[in-house]
Amino acid sequence: MPPSLLLSGAGGAQDAEPACGDVLAWPGRKPAHLVCQGCQQNRQRQDQPFEVRCQVEDQHALQAEAYLRRAHGLPKLQRYCCMWDSTPHSWRDRRTGYGYVLLMATGETPVRTRAAWPRIGNVVVRADGYAQGP
Repeated sequence: MPPSLLLSGAGGAQDAEPACGDVLAWPGRKPAHLVCQGCQQNRQRQDQPFEVRCQVEDQHALQAEAYLRRAHGLPKLQRYCCMWDSTPHSWRDRRTGYGYVLLMATGETPVRTRAAWPRIGNVVVRADGYAQGP
């Protein structure tokens, strides 16, 4: 199972504490090209969120963006200066009450149009999960 955010606990979703699992997947619907590389709790940050890091190869960037927009409401990536970036987007899971912050971005790239995204380089997706509001 790819690492990301899941809920665990004997008391059901309402009583569960967040832990590493896969927050970016609707059950069975996460695209295979959205590859989660790790998850860890960052105890140095306020509220100690679980941080999920994923990558998408350039040829799948448009599909990954479309999935994250549809599944989690991520805003469309915009070009700023020398990279493509979404604004950080937050949402709350209605079942658990846990909050999440999602961001998708590229590194520095000369690619200026969406049509050229297959040459954009790897795209990074980061999701932070909070048991308390961020």
